[in-house]
Amino acid sequence: MSKIDFLKTFIKDRDVASVTPTSQHCVKKVCTNIDFTKDFTLVEYGPGDGVFSKYLVNKMSPDSRLILIESNEDFVTHLKETIRDPRVEIHNVLAGDVETVLKPEEIGNIDYVLSGIPFSFLKKDRKIIVLQATKRILKDGGLFLAYQTSGHLKKPVMEVFGNLETEREILNLPPYLIYRVVKNEFN
Repeated sequence: MSKIDFLKTFIKDRDVASVTPTSQHCVKKVCTNIDFTKDFTLVEYGPGDGVFSKYLVNKMSPDSRLILIESNEDFVTHLKETIRDPRVEIHNVLAGDVETVLKPEEIGNIDYVLSGIPFSFLKKDRKIIVLQATKRILKDGGLFLAYQTSGHLKKPVMEVFGNLETEREILNLPPYLIYRVVKNEFN
């Protein structure tokens, strides 16, 4: 997707988080939390034009799976045209509805959830719905990884998961705060 097309999508859809795609610096920093030496299932919320998705496809094992959850139809069309890999599923649903597209045996067994959706644009109850769905689909010890423009997600994440670590990535426009959250059996 060209930068002009990305900008047009940003202008047209208020739920698109940024005027530019995520930088490779940010992609690599977030993905240091993923163990690419093992097979895994990763759900990505808001893949946009596929910057993270393409990186993941190039790094993940032959038996790993990538499930893309994108609400913007323009991005869905672009992803289907540019990512043609049998390990990848693309669904046009909201992140809070992720359970509707997963197989029953996948719920509670997802290794990673990666999110680029702009939580700051969501009302508090919608944030909680997305985070609770995320917690339900992750396996114990699974990771929720999010990149956001601010610390607005800290309170809802603590409410749902009870833990988080954050790190800054300044080599991105805008700079991002990277969240690393573990689903543990005690919370």
